[in-house]
Amino acid sequence: MRIIVACTLALTLASVARANDVDWKVYGAVPIPVDQGGSVCFYDANRVIRSADKHVRVSTQCLSQKDLNALDTKGEIGRKIVENATRKVLAHYVPPIALIDDIDSDQATAVIRYEETANLGDLPLQAELVYEFNCPELMMRRLSTYVRPQRRNDKPTTWERIPPQGTGARLSKLLCAQR
Repeated sequence: MRIIVACTLALTLASVARANDVDWKVYGAVPIPVDQGGSVCFYDANRVIRSADKHVRVSTQCLSQKDLNALDTKGEIGRKIVENATRKVLAHYVPPIALIDDIDSDQATAVIRYEETANLGDLPLQAELVYEFNCPELMMRRLSTYVRPQRRNDKPTTWERIPPQGTGARLSKLLCAQR
C-alpha cells in the first residue's frame, strides 16, 4: 500500500512540476471570438524545438482576453501572478513581442501580466496549436489544431508561405530570427 501511495504522490508532484515548467510569451492577439473580446496568443519558450535544417516547432495557446483581464489579484494565484510580474518589471524584463512591435511601458506591463497569468493561471483554452516553420524557405504549417469547443485536428496541414501579416508572421519573426 505504501508503494502505491508513494507512486501516486510522485506522479502528482511530477505533473505539477511539468505544469509549472512553461514559459508562455505573448506573440499576438486574435479579434475573435468577438463576444469574448478576442484572444491573446502565447508560445511556450521552453518548448521551442530547433532542428539543424533551421526548422522550428513550437506549441502555442490562445486565451480569452476577457478571462485574462478578469484576474482576481486577491486570491493566492492572483497574488503570485502580480508578484512575479512586478519582479520582472523591476528587473527591466522586455517581453519578446517588444522586439517586433513598438510597445510603451504600460503595454509591456500588461503583456508581462498576461504572460504570468498564462504561466500560473488555469484559464480555459480558446485554441491550442502546434506550428512548424521552415525558416530558410519562409514556409509554415500546423501540425495539430484544437479550437474550442472540442474541435481537434492532428493531421498536419500542407506547407504554405508565411503570410506578410497576422499571428503566423509575428510568430515566425520571433522564432526564425533567433538562432
